[in-house]
Amino acid sequence: MGFLKELKEVSISVLPIAVIATLLSFFFGVFSDGVPFWQFLLSVILIIVGLSLFLLGVGMGFVPVGNHIGQMVTKKHSIWLLVSVGLFLGVIITIAEPDVEVLVEQVVSINPRIGKLLLILMISLGVGIFMALSYIRTLTGFSMKIAFLICVLLILVTAFFVPEFFVSVAFDSGGATTGPMAVPFILALGLGVSATRNAKESDSFGYAGMASIGPVLFVLVLGLFLRGDIGLYEGGIYSMSLSERMLNTLREVSVALLPLVVIAIVVQLFSMRLPKIRAIRLFVGIFYAFVGLVLFLFAVKSSFMPIAAALGRVVGSVGSWLLILIGIVFGAVVVLAEPAIWVLTEEVEQVSQGRIRRGVMLLFMSLGVASAVALSMLRIIYGLSIWYFLLPGYALILILMPFSSTLFVAVAFDSGGVATGPMSSTFLLPFAIGAAGVVSNDAQSASFGMIGLIAMMPILSIEILGVIYGVTIKRAERSVK
Repeated sequence: MGFLKELKEVSISVLPIAVIATLLSFFFGVFSDGVPFWQFLLSVILIIVGLSLFLLGVGMGFVPVGNHIGQMVTKKHSIWLLVSVGLFLGVIITIAEPDVEVLVEQVVSINPRIGKLLLILMISLGVGIFMALSYIRTLTGFSMKIAFLICVLLILVTAFFVPEFFVSVAFDSGGATTGPMAVPFILALGLGVSATRNAKESDSFGYAGMASIGPVLFVLVLGLFLRGDIGLYEGGIYSMSLSERMLNTLREVSVALLPLVVIAIVVQLFSMRLPKIRAIRLFVGIFYAFVGLVLFLFAVKSSFMPIAAALGRVVGSVGSWLLILIGIVFGAVVVLAEPAIWVLTEEVEQVSQGRIRRGVMLLFMSLGVASAVALSMLRIIYGLSIWYFLLPGYALILILMPFSSTLFVAVAFDSGGVATGPMSSTFLLPFAIGAAGVVSNDAQSASFGMIGLIAMMPILSIEILGVIYGVTIKRAERSVK
């Protein structure tokens, strides 16, 4: 039953993009040059099955371990233990995050001077440190609005001294980290922390948003030291044979998941001590996660991403208006089909006791993501600097903070994190890279930044929703008086 549930949710997430991509590929003749249709169809099936197995495995194997660690650490009432565990787990789970793997490989293919391991390490450290800081903020009662304000200002100031390529990659990294592996662990520990104090509504949110800020800052710091010319994009990640790609994927997934497997074994032997049947179920779940992640990464890199890049090149060569229009459609479909968004909006509706309606949140998030993809296409077409979008966007976010409740601010930053799901990294980003190759005069710099904008726009749209709710409530109170 668990697998069928995951299969249904993942299918709802993947199939809309796959169907639209298939129709466009047939219309523009993409399948006749490159990846054949049967291979793309097989990749879609493997993505759905692989991601379903991975999510099922994470729920069966890794989430129970994360929950147990969260409960164990919070019972100790040691802030230093909490910081250490948050930092350590943040690093380990980010290394195993599929969205990060997909993003980093595309970045390295364009700028070979950036070592893949180095970039993953900086992103992981960012998640770990800011996970720990978010838990400290909750325990100390430090204002969430002030915390986000300080972080955003620090990022914007640092970014002024960094080459634009790294600015785009940094904001993309922040969006890619809060994927299907990281979010369950972040929320499990966060809920454990908030349970140790008299929790307010807002204490249940904001952890994913804070964790996604760390990678942005750390990749920007990396950009301060790595300067120079950017390598040419030659599609290197697509050039391997299928057998080479499978062996490479097996090796990478084994290395990424090994630390988490060791943690699970140690926790089971010395702390959880589950009965034999439950322990077997836990490690079967870990095996499911391994197999699912291998199938997912193999499929997206072998067929899904090449088709997306080819489609971006073809559509980009046809006309600017069509590129923007298709981008809007893709953006709206991605956000409405993302399971994590439905989970977040349902939780918000429950926590707010129905005051914040799920349908309204989905509408505002959909508008935000569709706008982000449209802006990314405009940036590619006209060769605009990413600063034309980041500065006004985050300036508005900071201006609206005082006029929106703490709950809405926390939910807004979480929304930015969950909006950038697997389809953003595996389809929208390659689509943008392909389009930039034929439209932009500076294809390398214009290729990235879309995921960062997708993460930014829902923050803005949900804060606007928060302001609207605040005004509505005040008017209702005045009418009662």
